[in-house]
Amino acid sequence: MGATNNSIASNFFLGMANVVYPAYIIERWHTVLLAYCVAFLSAGVNLWVSYLLHKISKFILIWNVPSFVIITVTLLATTSTITSSPYRLCFKTSKDTAGLGTAVTAIVGILQACFGMCCYDGPSHMTEEMNSATTEAPKTIILAVCLGTVTGFAFSLTLCFCIGDIAATAQSSTGVPVIQIMDDSTGSKVATCILASLIAVIVTVAGVNILAEGSRSTFAFARDHGLPFSPTCSKVERKSQVPVNAVFLTLAVQLALGAIEFGTVTGLPTVVSISTAGFWKYHLFFLCPANPYPSIRYG
Repeated sequence: MGATNNSIASNFFLGMANVVYPAYIIERWHTVLLAYCVAFLSAGVNLWVSYLLHKISKFILIWNVPSFVIITVTLLATTSTITSSPYRLCFKTSKDTAGLGTAVTAIVGILQACFGMCCYDGPSHMTEEMNSATTEAPKTIILAVCLGTVTGFAFSLTLCFCIGDIAATAQSSTGVPVIQIMDDSTGSKVATCILASLIAVIVTVAGVNILAEGSRSTFAFARDHGLPFSPTCSKVERKSQVPVNAVFLTLAVQLALGAIEFGTVTGLPTVVSISTAGFWKYHLFFLCPANPYPSIRYG
């Protein structure tokens, strides 16, 4: 998840550069190196200013909601490409440009939606650093699901209403169809960069939180002797109370996964797709008629 998030942030920054300088051609290695910068920035925050993580989380929540309103209202107010029948385009039209068939295309689309929901359980990874975790963690997860559902659905509809030529948008030189939709709607490079930068900030800060969650999960797994060199990976720095080695291990995994893009643009999405499918398989256990575990009292 972290490597993909870093790649998305990199794509947004490079996409804005392409909007300002259309002659600039985005290369794969540009994307990887900029994604590495995001990863190292996230690691630096987790290692040296970890005491600011809760403030950063509050800031990005406050940033997220107004950004959603600003982008949505701006796109709907400025677009000249809005379809005359948006309902039909959004809910009654399907396109299978890859020739895979309607069923496979639908499954691929659902996979994308499932990937976006992989981090809703993030607060559960940070429970050891939360006050009243038994009540606050479930509340946070439910709030994330509700907020993400409402804003995500509304934003998706906005993009569908404002999209112009679908093929041209998908093949945009920016590498990010969302940026192309912003450019087509506003007709202004400045406005496009301002709107895209709102999302770029969100994705960059998300990299900090994802690395924090991943390192805590790695630390907990190593503490239970589930990893090679567990004693090393489970060490906590005495002064900052940060699992430094777990942070470095998580960072190394993100860098390794990001390096796949040096060779191919489809390698990392393939790995992420397989991981997403595996991640959601644990829900199958909840379909079992008999629950072997005792009920846990809330709070």
